Amino acid sequence: MTAIQSKSRARGRPRSEARSAEILWAAAQLFAERGVERASTREIAARAGTTERTLFKHFGSKEALVRAVVEEAVLMHLAPLSLEGLRRAIGASAADLAGWHRSLLASRLQAWQGAPELVRLLMAEVLRDASARERFAAHWRSAAWKPLVSLFTSLQADRRLRSDIAPERMARLFLSLNLGYLSARLVLAPAADWDDEAELDAIVALFRSGSAAAP
Repeated sequence: MTAIQSKSRARGRPRSEARSAEILWAAAQLFAERGVERASTREIAARAGTTERTLFKHFGSKEALVRAVVEEAVLMHLAPLSLEGLRRAIGASAADLAGWHRSLLASRLQAWQGAPELVRLLMAEVLRDASARERFAAHWRSAAWKPLVSLFTSLQADRRLRSDIAPERMARLFLSLNLGYLSARLVLAPAADWDDEAELDAIVALFRSGSAAAP
């Protein structure tokens, strides 16, 4: 059971609040499965076990429902859970840095592919809304940025990465390379003829060659 479902069924929760949570979860599911445009409010209401009239009573419009899904479902629940997985993966760095990098990137690709429409919703809302951007950035800093900087600092101290690039800059380069691929793969050009295995290998090799310590 997801966090949203658990919240919606919490004992003693007012029925109107529980109904809102049920509609939100149904909308998140349908947006992920079919896309925002193809998911109708009638279908969302039916999946939530209610009526379209009740949906509009709670959210006013489909546009408002989309915003609520991003704020209350994606940002509040899905994004932190995904980022927590990212934080653990970063902390699992082992002797095989190239293997770790590939596994990390492959896991992010799999996670994004699991709900591409929600990923697009999140990215659009983060770009559009300053408050959503600030909330996501707070999660991101603790889950990805700080662990990466700490990891690269440690690897430089062990002379496993080049030391003439500050760890903060190394983290920015790492994130730009990986997020650039993920964004292009799933948001900017999802219909392109991607060879994911070859792309992963190339990205890992590129970062390894640019970050390796001098022999």
